[in-house]
Parts: sequence; C-alpha cells; structure tokens
Amino acid sequence: MKKKQILIVDDEPMSLKAIAIALSKDSDYQVIKAKDGKTALRLIEEEQIDLVLTDMKLPDIDGMTVLKNARHRNPDTSVIVMTGYGTVESAVSAMKDGAENYLTKPINIKELRLLIKNAFTRQQLAVENKELKTQLNIRYGFQNIIGHSPIMQQIYKTILQVAPVNCNVLIYGESGTGKELIAKALHYNSPRKNNLFLPINCTALPESLIESELFGYEKGAFTGAMSRHSGKFEAADGGTLFLDEIGDMPLSAQARLLRVLEQKEFLRVGGVSPVKVDVRVIAATNRDLLDDVQKERFREDLFWRLKVVVIQLPPLRERRDDIPLLIDAFIHEFNQANQRHITGISPKALNILMSYDYPGNIRELKNIIESMAILSQNELLDLDDLPALIQPSSSKREGIVLNVGTSMREAEKEIISQTLKKVDNNRTMAASILDIGLRTLHRKIKEYGL
Repeated sequence: MKKKQILIVDDEPMSLKAIAIALSKDSDYQVIKAKDGKTALRLIEEEQIDLVLTDMKLPDIDGMTVLKNARHRNPDTSVIVMTGYGTVESAVSAMKDGAENYLTKPINIKELRLLIKNAFTRQQLAVENKELKTQLNIRYGFQNIIGHSPIMQQIYKTILQVAPVNCNVLIYGESGTGKELIAKALHYNSPRKNNLFLPINCTALPESLIESELFGYEKGAFTGAMSRHSGKFEAADGGTLFLDEIGDMPLSAQARLLRVLEQKEFLRVGGVSPVKVDVRVIAATNRDLLDDVQKERFREDLFWRLKVVVIQLPPLRERRDDIPLLIDAFIHEFNQANQRHITGISPKALNILMSYDYPGNIRELKNIIESMAILSQNELLDLDDLPALIQPSSSKREGIVLNVGTSMREAEKEIISQTLKKVDNNRTMAASILDIGLRTLHRKIKEYGL
C-alpha cells in the first residue's frame, strides 16, 4: 500500500523537527519537511502531496499562499494550518478557503494525529464516491449505449429531450436490442436519478401473482397473506418503474395499471384505501401493440396512455456500422472481467460477423464474442474462433448463378450488385468483403450504373 505523503511547513526548526519525528513513527506516512514557503511551493509542484500541515506565519510567503497553491495543484489535497493564539482569526479564514482544519501552537500531537486520520478518511470517501459516480455514469449513462450510426445518434437526442420530462415512454425493439439500457439512460439522466429504477419483466411473473407483485396486498387478502405487503409501485415511489414486455401483461392488470397512470393512485389487492404514488413508467415491448389492440389482447386506452413518447430501437442488422464498436467494447469488457489480453479481431472474421443477421441482436453478438474469447488460443480473434453456426465453411451462404458464357464484365457487375444488396448498400463493408479499395468500388458502381 502506497504511503501517504505529508508535507510539514514550519520556519521554527525545533517545532518542524518534533512534528516530523512524531508523524514518521506511523508506518503509513512519509514525511517531507519545508522550512519556508518557497521550498513548500516547489515540493508541492514536484511531489504527490496528500496532506499539507503549514504554519500560517512564514518568513517569505504566508500559509494562505501555500494553502491556495496546494489546492490548485490538487483539489483533493488536505491542508491543516497551524497558528498562534493571537491569529486564530486567520486560521478560520483559511478554512473558508479550503483548509481541512487548524491547530494552535504549541501542537498537541495526539490531536494532530486524529485530524490527519480524519482528513485521510474523508479523502478515501471522496475517492470512492467519485468512482461510484463514474461507474454509475458508465453503467447507466450514454457510455454504455454503444453506437455512432445516424439512427443511434437520433435516439441519443430523443433521450436528452425526453429524460427531464415527467412523461411515459414506450420503447419498441426486438429481443436483445438493449431496451433496458435505454430505459436506464432515461432514468439516470432525469430528476429522478437519485431514486430507485426498478425493472419488472411482465413475462416472468405468473398471471396469478402479477397484480399482488405490482400493487401489493393487504393482510388476509388471500390464503397465505399473513401481513401487508408493499408492491413494486410503492417501492419505486419517486423513481422509475420499467415494465419490460408490457404486451404480455394480462388484461386485468392492465386495467389497474391504467388507473395508476391516470390518477397516480391504486388499491392494494384486498385493500379499500387508495395509495398515492409518484412513479414514472417506462414500458417496452417487442410486439406490435396496435395489432394487439385490434385483436383485443391489449387495452386501447392503456396503449395511448403509454405511448406519449415512442422510441424505436433498430435491430442490429439495420445498424451494421456499429458492429465493430460493439465488438471492441465486448472484448474490452471480457478482458477486464477475466484478466485476458485479447487485442482485437481479424478483418476476415470481422467481415463474417458484419454480414451475419443476428436474430438475437446485440445480446447474440455479445455471446458470440465471449465464446470466441474463451476458446481462442491467440490474442487476435480469427476465423477459426467463430462459432460453427456462422463459420464460412458450414454456414448457409447465398450463391450467385452465372451462366456459361457470361462475360467477365457482367460477372463482376453481378457480384458487386449482390454484395451491396447483402450488406444493405454499405459500401465500406462491401469493399472489404470484395477485397478491393473503396475508391475502386465507387468507380465500379458508377461504371456499371448500380
């Protein structure tokens, strides 16, 4: 464990020596001494100082200047000032400018040790809090939603517009497209971010239990209800409730959900007194809810109440440009979790992954990369590491039928045309697959009138 560096600044030689000897007895501290302000400023610039203990009165520059320089160099540096009885007022002034605390001379070493210990404890808490906030931002902010494609850029803009507004949001998207990540981004960029984000998978709850899980129940409401139980809506009061796969919610629960959205209150199962709540609801589905409304599988009034704002997440096959970014992120995540050193993926393997359609979307791509990383014997993921399902030799590949006698020009035109079609006209990807330069491809497209 790295020792904490303490800089003592005092122009009185005996005092400086005594304090240094006393603090040096603690094996966790490394003590540095300065007999004047100029020496202190130089050491602050040269060393990584964790705490400064400075006299307010120095022969060249005062302790206030030492304080300001130390805090400017590193805002996390703690400063304790020493002062005589007649200059306590200046010490109080120093605390207003960021000093941790002050001591009057002659110094009580026991009291000094306690102040230093408390200062380092606060430093550690501040570091942990900063790391926690960073992790929350990485985990729930935009950094975790990977994609630079135009359609994802538009989704980012929508999140920024919608997050601060207290309205219901309906997220559409196939399974595995990251609907919960979008919901978390909405919550953690909203005024509700310091309250609970509670995800509920409506498919995972049995129909007989979903109402009691969402709204709670009173004692004696049914056999086994031995005491009052609070539901998810009460738990999420002041925060956000994410209802995933809302299309699978039974009609009876839909009616009760509508009441909460309209009146901001509900009845517990078996209850008679309304419970008031302030909950933002974000719902998600991979179903066509309007079609379910027409088939009377979903309440029309609830449908319109939920879809105040709609966010449509594209499947991965419609944002192929983001696949390399996602692969890099998954490799980095895997390396960190498993202390591995996978450096990347070969162009040939990347081309195969770029042309695959991913019925399981981002979730499937992540599983593929994790599997490749686990099984690979090399630092660079390659064709041999691809799962059997999408191996070039075993996967079902589309062919191009060319009649005998077809000219080279017509054959080339057909190959380029079909490749462009396969990759949704992504020219960069097509050029990579065809193993030609992008400028050459542009010239061929123009030449063949594609």
